[in-house]
Amino acid sequence: MIPVINKLPLPRVIQGISFYSYKNGHIAFARSVASATIPEIDSDELVKQLDAKDPDLLVLDVRSPEELASGSIRGFYNVPTPVFKQADTGPLDRAIHERIKHAKEVVVHCLFCSPGKRGPTAASALQQRLQVLGITPKPQVRVLKGGIDAFMAKYADRSDLVALPPGGWKVQAH
Repeated sequence: MIPVINKLPLPRVIQGISFYSYKNGHIAFARSVASATIPEIDSDELVKQLDAKDPDLLVLDVRSPEELASGSIRGFYNVPTPVFKQADTGPLDRAIHERIKHAKEVVVHCLFCSPGKRGPTAASALQQRLQVLGITPKPQVRVLKGGIDAFMAKYADRSDLVALPPGGWKVQAH
């Protein structure tokens, strides 16, 4: 229980929800739009896990189906970014229950994965949804540093790790 304090407003943040206590005894709730920074994993560390065929690892690609045609990490699971932004959480919840909750680690990536971009935003939304659904144990969620573009810059020649169209990976413009 959050104590009501006789001062105007006293913000508190608990698991992504801000609580404001007011002098008149009312409490206001607001979902926090700012989220904790999601830890990153670099391409080399991810490759070690992929080479070890870690069964507890899930690579979650949040790019569109059209973008997937340019190349992908083998064994990926695709949940396009719009699914994380929908008011209807049904599609995301299905993805969580079908695949995501069974992993111990989920590495989320988009094309570049810069702060504020699709990958980190989807990873944050995923963490919040796992919490809301009460998934335990909760998978560790990380973001692929530099996205698939950085990964392909180093590992596009590893056909055991990546699937590419004829002509290979095309360097993406930032």
